[in-house]
Amino acid sequence: MKTIVKIFYWLLGIVAILVIVAFLLPKTYKVERTILIKSNPDVIYGLTSNFQQWHLWVAWTKEVDSTAVFEMTGEAAKVGTSWAWNGKILGNGEMILTELLPGQLIGYDLAFDHGKYRSKGKIIIENQGDSIKVSWLDEGDLGYNPIDRYFGLFMDMMMGPDFEKGLAKLKKVAEERNNWPMIDENVIPSQTVIMVVDSAGPKEYSSVMGRAFGELYGFLQAGKLVQAGSPFATYIKWDSVTLFSVMKICIPVEKADKGKGRIQISTLPEQKVVRAIYFGPYSKMEPAYRSLGQYIKETGKIETGGPSEIYITNPMVEKDTMKWETHIVFPVK
Repeated sequence: MKTIVKIFYWLLGIVAILVIVAFLLPKTYKVERTILIKSNPDVIYGLTSNFQQWHLWVAWTKEVDSTAVFEMTGEAAKVGTSWAWNGKILGNGEMILTELLPGQLIGYDLAFDHGKYRSKGKIIIENQGDSIKVSWLDEGDLGYNPIDRYFGLFMDMMMGPDFEKGLAKLKKVAEERNNWPMIDENVIPSQTVIMVVDSAGPKEYSSVMGRAFGELYGFLQAGKLVQAGSPFATYIKWDSVTLFSVMKICIPVEKADKGKGRIQISTLPEQKVVRAIYFGPYSKMEPAYRSLGQYIKETGKIETGGPSEIYITNPMVEKDTMKWETHIVFPVK
């Protein structure tokens, strides 16, 4: 009996020591990793601020846990947007964007196990010489639970390797995008346009567009209409073999009552779009289209119509084709 009592007191003493030691351990933890990336800070910001892009570079994907279900709630790249997951291997968790400084910083709140474990994280983007320094850190308060205090000793070992893998993949993806045009997501509001519908093959685009815009600007001036945006063309039919297309050639106006001849008046609904900002001659836009198509595929969006080319630069005024700015947009959902 005395032996059992001694063992009990020994165990009690060991537990007491462990508890005392636990309260001497740090109350907080911090995991941080950095990497240098040769890319544009806006590209890196786009990949990190938009949860729809995280599957391209983080370590936590369906490749790791095929049972995982991911769900984003809210508008992409906006404070308050959340990204939640649940899987047998990854467990369940949620990340909420709390701070966004374009091209500089992404801040988030992170919770695991239905909010039982919480922390705050940041991705910091800084210029460093000819590269961009990206720092990914996560900090948490361990509270007064002795077990959590000991658990905190292993946080760097547990999270650090995933941060390293994620940053390495981010570097690869971002550097591959160095030749991409700037791509973003936008909303085009409802607008009234004067419009000509026409068609052309690859050798006829210039003459068909020139004739249509000539008619539209003549109609605009004759009717004393007020232009309300840059001219554009929407491709409603496209043959990838013959490169023959049917186009809506448009100029936005403040208002218009009725058309004349082949000039129509149309009110276009608001559209959610992805946009590539391209600089250069019209004949060399194909790589920008390919990049935009890859972006749409990677983000899981669905095209809801044909693409539009919005001609920001007037080629009759600016003769340097490398300064011609064109916005290529695809309506999506």
